Amino acid sequence: MDSDGLVARRLIEAAARSGASLIAETAAAVSGWAVLVDPTAGAVYSSPERAAAAGTSAAAGAGNTAARAGEADGDGDTTVRQVVGAALVVHAGPDVSARRVELVTRTTAGLLEVRARRAEELTSAEMRLHAVLTRLLLRGETRLVAEVVGGLTSHATVYRLSGGADPQAAYRAMWRALLPTGTRPGPALAPVRSIFAGPRKSIGQGLGAATLISLLDGELVVVALHDAARDDGRVLRLVARSAERHGLLGGVADPVPLDLLAAAFTEAGQARAGAAVGRRLVPAAGLGDRALLRIIPPDRLAAWASSLLGPLTRPQRQALEGWLRTGSVGATAQMLGVSRGTTRARLRTAGERLGGLDTPLALARLSLALRAPAAGPTESAGPADAGPPAALPTELVDAASARRWATELTEPLDTPQRIALRVWFDHLGSIAPAAEELGLHRTTLRRWLEEIGRLLDADLSSATVRADLYLALETLAGPDDSPGALPRRGGRTYQRPEYL
Repeated sequence: MDSDGLVARRLIEAAARSGASLIAETAAAVSGWAVLVDPTAGAVYSSPERAAAAGTSAAAGAGNTAARAGEADGDGDTTVRQVVGAALVVHAGPDVSARRVELVTRTTAGLLEVRARRAEELTSAEMRLHAVLTRLLLRGETRLVAEVVGGLTSHATVYRLSGGADPQAAYRAMWRALLPTGTRPGPALAPVRSIFAGPRKSIGQGLGAATLISLLDGELVVVALHDAARDDGRVLRLVARSAERHGLLGGVADPVPLDLLAAAFTEAGQARAGAAVGRRLVPAAGLGDRALLRIIPPDRLAAWASSLLGPLTRPQRQALEGWLRTGSVGATAQMLGVSRGTTRARLRTAGERLGGLDTPLALARLSLALRAPAAGPTESAGPADAGPPAALPTELVDAASARRWATELTEPLDTPQRIALRVWFDHLGSIAPAAEELGLHRTTLRRWLEEIGRLLDADLSSATVRADLYLALETLAGPDDSPGALPRRGGRTYQRPEYL
């Protein structure tokens, strides 16, 4: 057996390399396994990787007390020690003495404390840098941010959270929990790391995806950077757990190109208004697993979108996406940093190249195309069935799957509600002409739409929600789904039941 001095020296040398090396050396020193567990993020480091679940379970069972228990692999003991807001879990082999386990655990915990103190010296500066970079992205300064961090991904997902008894404590806890997710190697660079990580060689050291965390005007803002496809959900899970743990309420926007980050920031704030205890993190779209994107293979969607949007230049596409998301030329112009006249000119040219922007079907399809990942090789969904053109192109999804999705999405609505919603969409969301066609008072139609939103648990002001719902209604529409099919009395549509 190695001497205590040799074991300690190996642990110190490992700590100088990285936190992962330290945990690996700890496991080797006790002929077992070791895991560092964050209460929110779970296993930060694990040696071997398969021990992560056992370590997380042992940390949860130990709570805030140091414990020894004969559990997990073999006949050895498991020691749990609290260190810098996390739990160090060490499981020794059966032939390792209790004295050696205590020495190794105590030394590793001390080295983790030292590493944390070294990291904290840089944390305040990095927190300020994250805030500055976030504000620059919200102002559309993507090129400047890319120069600072050495490269950026193409898309981002924005989270906004507030509330809780101690926002500053929640901020620091989320900082510890989220930054380890950015330690995967990859091409993009960003200024993120764990407090358990050692000093970096540069501001951003090869991160495949990055997370910016800021405390802006009293609210927590998390910007998860990723490629054109949706992020892998890691940040979403950690933010949700942090919100639950610290009593925060938040909203999350749909992924957007970095140029439209300001719009996503607004959407996340609007979504947060619907958060409550029991539902602390609310998506802006409100459709979740019911969204159309869930049933369309990404490669098919990418190829179709590339063909549809091919005639557009990048500025025209940016203007179109901003206008569809905000519904306002002025807001789009401000977001893109151009004049209203320039924005209108880009939209006018885009409309000419796409065959018009004046029908709800065209707008719904454009909204779907603009959410597509980058194009690549694809396979068609199969030949189209004979008959009239489908609202959902058959090269994206077959007719049976489209009807099944549409039926499930609109199931909470009765026939009059579906007719009213469809007519409202036909008038591009304008209340007065839709109410006139339906034979309803405008106040009545507004009340119907509010009830529809509650039944669907969706925000009808969201462009994404409107696009998906319109395509679903058109997929199911039959000859009886028209205002003339509504029951009438004296030339007016029947008053809906009082419960609406």
